Amino acid sequence: MHFPEIEQQFGALWAHLCQTRARQMTGQAYLLIGDNIAFLEKFALAWCQVAACQSPAEDGTPCGTCPCCTAFQHNAYPDCHIVRPQSKSRRITVDDMREFEHELSLTGHPGFLKIGMLVEADRLNDASQNAFLKTLEEPPPETMLLLLTTNPRLLLPTTKSRCQILSLRQNRQNYEQVAKEGLFRYLAMLYPHAGAANAIAAAAGITEILQAQRDNAENSVGPLDTSMLTGTDDTALRKQLEEEHISRIEAEYLRLRGEITDAMQVWFLQMLLLAKGIPQKEAPHPEILEGLTLHIPSPKEAKRSISLIDTFLRAIAANVDEKLALDALCLQITEKR
Repeated sequence: MHFPEIEQQFGALWAHLCQTRARQMTGQAYLLIGDNIAFLEKFALAWCQVAACQSPAEDGTPCGTCPCCTAFQHNAYPDCHIVRPQSKSRRITVDDMREFEHELSLTGHPGFLKIGMLVEADRLNDASQNAFLKTLEEPPPETMLLLLTTNPRLLLPTTKSRCQILSLRQNRQNYEQVAKEGLFRYLAMLYPHAGAANAIAAAAGITEILQAQRDNAENSVGPLDTSMLTGTDDTALRKQLEEEHISRIEAEYLRLRGEITDAMQVWFLQMLLLAKGIPQKEAPHPEILEGLTLHIPSPKEAKRSISLIDTFLRAIAANVDEKLALDALCLQITEKR
């Protein structure tokens, strides 16, 4: 059984993982870090099939014919429990985790590996991560846990330390759309000692981009579907439908906002590389720097900006007022010290 896309991009890592299966040395908890959550989930499910296969080949690759492999191939594996952010705030809630841990504690199907997967694990808050540490350290018997994230900075060190880390960065993120919206032009205005005028102008520009994303989210979700209300004046049902509609819009907006904040992180990480002397053309995403006047900070200043970005991300993830957090970020980066 082969997985061409995975083997082509991460051949050495894939072969190593298969060998651990052949030697019956698979781990109990993995943290998959990358820049494309859909690919991380695809990789995770492929690795789960390898780990669950009941008759692997000598090199550890799955047979493709046993009950476990067949179930995976039909998207019907019975003991795979997946949690992903669903709520209005796109958080993985405490209730989600309680249900997740309850499912993992139940007796699984004989001969089947039990799998627990957290998609976008960075959407766990600190309290939820701390509560999950015991399960992460000592999962139920015959259980494998997988945490998937494109933003590992939001995970606690204690969470990361309990996992085997698989780096699956493809470095192929396309920032063409956010570039068209002018994001990098505003970010180029944010550099140490640039002053409050630059900070205010950049914050206003980024705020406009975020507002456009909110409009896009509303357009994407569309108007409230009232077909279920035809012939009834059930106010409770109407309220429920309205709340669900608002939640869908908010979830879509947070997804779009994530693309903006991801690009912001990439910008300042590249500033650090330039500060350390990496030529611009050798940066991971040189295209986002083209045509802009760059003010290269010192390495110390670049690291400070990255720390400020991390603080900003944690703040908005905790539902701090978005505009206030953005204004504070821009003023702190550009302050004349």
